[in-house]
Amino acid sequence: MKVLLWVSVAVLGLVWTALAAAGASLVGWGAGVLASGGAAEWARVAAQWPVPAWMGLWIDPDAVKAMQEALLWALQALQQSLPWVASVVGWFVPLVWVAWGLGALLLLVLAAGAHLLISRGARVLPQPGA
Repeated sequence: MKVLLWVSVAVLGLVWTALAAAGASLVGWGAGVLASGGAAEWARVAAQWPVPAWMGLWIDPDAVKAMQEALLWALQALQQSLPWVASVVGWFVPLVWVAWGLGALLLLVLAAGAHLLISRGARVLPQPGA
């Protein structure tokens, strides 16, 4: 039972680490895009995309166009502050790793507690055939 517990903890730890690494990479990439001003260019391109015909069945094409224009306006209004926003977003990468560390510590504490409970349970429960 203890082996199953620790194998499960190891697998969960690997998944947690992979998610943290992916999140840190994504946040770092987003900060780079904001700093370079590429987000405003993407907004201009996205505002020019035609609304697909199938989308018109569920959403009003004029509403989609209005959302595209609102996104373009917001990014153009924020374009002056995008480098500052990028530097603030850059601080999120270390915060992702701090959150990873806290989550890993919590996982280990819970696993250690479960390990102790399993150990005590084996001593408290009557043995078969006794």
